[in-house]
Amino acid sequence: MDIIARLIEQLASEEEIVRVQAGEFLIQMGSAAVRPLIEALKNPQYKARPLVAATLGQIGDRRAVEPLTQALKDDDKLVRYYAALALGKLKDRRAIKPLIYALFDEMPPTEVDPLTGDLMTVRGAAAQALGELRAVEAVPALKVLMRDENKSVRRSVITALGQIGTREAILALQEAIWQESDEALSEMIIRILAFNQSIETLQQISESHPQERLRKLAQSFLHDAQPKPVTLEAAIKSEPFLSKRSKSLWFLVGAIAAILLAAIFKFGWKQNRYATVAFASIIAAIAFGFKKFICPTRTKQLPPSEEPIKASVNSRETR
Repeated sequence: MDIIARLIEQLASEEEIVRVQAGEFLIQMGSAAVRPLIEALKNPQYKARPLVAATLGQIGDRRAVEPLTQALKDDDKLVRYYAALALGKLKDRRAIKPLIYALFDEMPPTEVDPLTGDLMTVRGAAAQALGELRAVEAVPALKVLMRDENKSVRRSVITALGQIGTREAILALQEAIWQESDEALSEMIIRILAFNQSIETLQQISESHPQERLRKLAQSFLHDAQPKPVTLEAAIKSEPFLSKRSKSLWFLVGAIAAILLAAIFKFGWKQNRYATVAFASIIAAIAFGFKKFICPTRTKQLPPSEEPIKASVNSRETR
């Protein structure tokens, strides 16, 4: 038995440390382990197929897209769950349509996600994968799942809509903020809306949302989004960069001109002194002209009596 086959066998070990180490070694082997892992995934007698699917996702080889897509229809609900997550990591758009169908998988929640404490479902895994794929075409189906009774599914859908970030996706979140009963998920929605500059919706939340904490959260984001005046002094702070750039250009031109002048005098003085002086003068005149007429000039400092300039920042309602 070769080492890859042995490691795949160890994925079914009853000892967690053995399973974890075997998975890590297989991931490090990369593409060499993909074909044996696919064969193990297709074998219904192999009890560690959920870990096989997860390992294929971590390796990231797109040869696994079709087998993982087929695994979305597997009788084992955990195989379907980990196959959906793996397809999100492969970043292959061939998986979008099968994942949209998987959004309506009827797998009952059984195990608990160790990271969030939420119950795991194929629906939530498919929503997470579609978010990672930025699947714009999945937005209508994701909107339906905003009414799912499972909190973990709604969490994945909210995250996915934020990742997709189209106008339709943000509008779905704007509607969901008035329907979501869980405070933590409502906070997620508000943060995504703030990131997407949904000022009008934040204003409505701050004024009329039934939960005081959410009203205050929206108010804090609105305060941070207020346009701030830009003084003339602040506006002029960008000038030293231009000044440094012009100095660098002038230094480069001066260095090139100096090298040319040195070469002209070295090789031309003995041949024809007058022609050498004339040619050197032309080079110097070109360098001076570059400095005088091409390089940007320094901005003049205005007197302190000038009124501050105020710049208004136009906020986007949505992307």
